[in-house]
Amino acid sequence: MGIDLPVVASLEAARPLPPELLSSRVVVVSDFNCPYCYTLNEWLTELDLAGRVFWVGVEHKPHLPTDLSASNRPDDVAILHSEVSDVQRRAPEVEVQLPPVWVNSQNALLLQAAIEADHPELAPALRQAIFRRFWREKRNIAAPDELAACLAQAGLTWDEERFLDPGQLQRITGWWSLELDRIPCMLAPTGARHLGLQDRPAVEAFVQGALHEPPPGRVCR
Repeated sequence: MGIDLPVVASLEAARPLPPELLSSRVVVVSDFNCPYCYTLNEWLTELDLAGRVFWVGVEHKPHLPTDLSASNRPDDVAILHSEVSDVQRRAPEVEVQLPPVWVNSQNALLLQAAIEADHPELAPALRQAIFRRFWREKRNIAAPDELAACLAQAGLTWDEERFLDPGQLQRITGWWSLELDRIPCMLAPTGARHLGLQDRPAVEAFVQGALHEPPPGRVCR
């Protein structure tokens, strides 16, 4: 028995990216504290595609605490448990642990944005280190000492001046909340959009250039 799939907008209807984000590569819109984004990054790394995308970090839950001694709101606890369970079911090959607290990602995003601009050849290694620091080791990626350890893993040294200015990051990513308001997303130069976490073959095909617009997958909002 067939199922009805949601209607997907045509490529012509997709609004172009802001000038700051124009790229000849697939743009990946992601956040470090999203388990679906972590899974996507693991797949891209395993497929040797992490260095072939233009990665853009957005802060999808700015209200989250910056300390592991804090508590999450009951609704956030429920969402976190649901999303981690969903990832464990759909991608059992990806190691993911339930963190004790869902922490804020702004510091990690500001650091990553600076490295993406200044040291793009090292950026994939830092992305992986930060993602795994939170989703495998259950460490606080809002803490400077944890981010310093991630930098060392990527072959970089700590510098308090290295972080991107928050206003600059907002200027680059402010369009996201108006245009997409979901992660993860992959956006092709053609205008094709891959929304949410699809399966691994679909991710590989999109980045490799076999572009199509599948129905939206599971997302964080």
